[in-house]
Amino acid sequence: MLEWIRKLRNAISQRNIRSSVVTITVFVIAAGIAAFAGIGFYRTEKLVLQQRGELNAKESALEYNNCLITRANIITLVGYSVDDMIASGKDNEAIESYITEQSNYIIEALDPSTTGLYGWINGQYLDRAGWVPDDDYVATERPWYIQTLSSDRQITFVNPYLDLNTGTIMMTVTELLGDGESVIAMDVSLDPLQQIVERIASTTEGSQAFVIDRQGNVVVHSDERQVGLNYMDAPDSLGGAVSRRILEAGQTQFDLKTGEGNYSVYVDILEGGWYSVSLINANIWYRPLQRVMMSFSIILVLVMVFVLGTCLNIQSKEKTLDTLHTRINEEEKRGQELKILSETDRMTGLHDRVSGKRKVEELLAFGIGGTFLELDIDHFKSINYTYGHQTGDQVILAVADALHKTFRSNDITMRLGGDEFGAFAVGITDRRMAEMIINRLFDHIAAIVIPEMDGHVCISVGASFCTDSGERSFDDLYAASDQALYASKKVVGSSLTFES
Repeated sequence: MLEWIRKLRNAISQRNIRSSVVTITVFVIAAGIAAFAGIGFYRTEKLVLQQRGELNAKESALEYNNCLITRANIITLVGYSVDDMIASGKDNEAIESYITEQSNYIIEALDPSTTGLYGWINGQYLDRAGWVPDDDYVATERPWYIQTLSSDRQITFVNPYLDLNTGTIMMTVTELLGDGESVIAMDVSLDPLQQIVERIASTTEGSQAFVIDRQGNVVVHSDERQVGLNYMDAPDSLGGAVSRRILEAGQTQFDLKTGEGNYSVYVDILEGGWYSVSLINANIWYRPLQRVMMSFSIILVLVMVFVLGTCLNIQSKEKTLDTLHTRINEEEKRGQELKILSETDRMTGLHDRVSGKRKVEELLAFGIGGTFLELDIDHFKSINYTYGHQTGDQVILAVADALHKTFRSNDITMRLGGDEFGAFAVGITDRRMAEMIINRLFDHIAAIVIPEMDGHVCISVGASFCTDSGERSFDDLYAASDQALYASKKVVGSSLTFES
């Protein structure tokens, strides 16, 4: 029964160890997968964000440039012709007739958004519609003329303005002619550019697209309400922060953290020195990533809860097992104690007759021989009668102690009953060696002192032998020793008799 309990305890302990290892391994693997997948997904999304921003900026820049170059080419071609007319001495009436003719052609065939050509030519303002300005209109003081003369470019894109008659945002494209004073100009609508930025921004959630000039003026914007603002005058706004990084720091790709969100910004330079800007709100862009990471986090938390629950369960089981182990140990100890008690003479601590006989028979069965001794205390009944049973008990304990002192730990000593004792000296099959052991026993007996009684304690001993052949049984040895004991009892004092 005890052996089965020990096996059960070992099996439970090993199972708990395996469960703990498996649980920790599962947690580490799950956490590693979640972390690896999260990092990989984040890197992928960041790369896609960068590519999307660059694509938006380049796509819009390409379309802007196509739109602007068309207008610039028109002005360039007309400018060449006007320069030739001035060089050949044509008068302003001829030049005005030419620009009127060209304006009509441009409106009909190339760009219906324009209002036509005009300019300051040969010291006179000319207009394709034959418009005569008011007396307070000074062409050389108009922004389109001033900016053209101050520009270092062949073609100048003048700051946008609102046409009060049509409510349309317009842009002026100009060219400084060969004489260094004459300027040819054309007003065009920014609606095509506005449509471009709105379309580009609509393709990416959380994005904005706009164009600014070198002074920070918003030419077009996906949020049309921003058109016409000067971002450099609003440094605390998102547009102001972006414009400063572009116009002052010269950056064309950067991340920007503002109170409105975290933005990735991509810039491309357009014809005329304008800037095509693409902004993507990273907070909105990363929402799918955040949802995925949230899912990973929830999974990880669930795994952690599972691990924690498992650990607590294991801890509870281990506590239960500890209690069970304690009980098993107590049961083992109690079982050992009960076994010892069941095999031990309670008074002397020696084996009782039954257990002593069984152990001797086990040795004989394995072919282990030895000397068997039977002894009793001389005149024990007289001791009890004269000095009382308590003194008699002291004598029995003293004789048992003498046996303990005399025999080895592998020898078997027993109380056969009353004042009768037995001993089996393992492996002692020689008479001379047996006499040496018994004489040592006699010395221990002679040293017994019982204060309550007069005289010394004496014992009578009968001895028999069993060789390694294993031919004799316990009963044979006991009978032979018992017969020899009767012979010893006839001798006064402690005496030994071997079987005959």
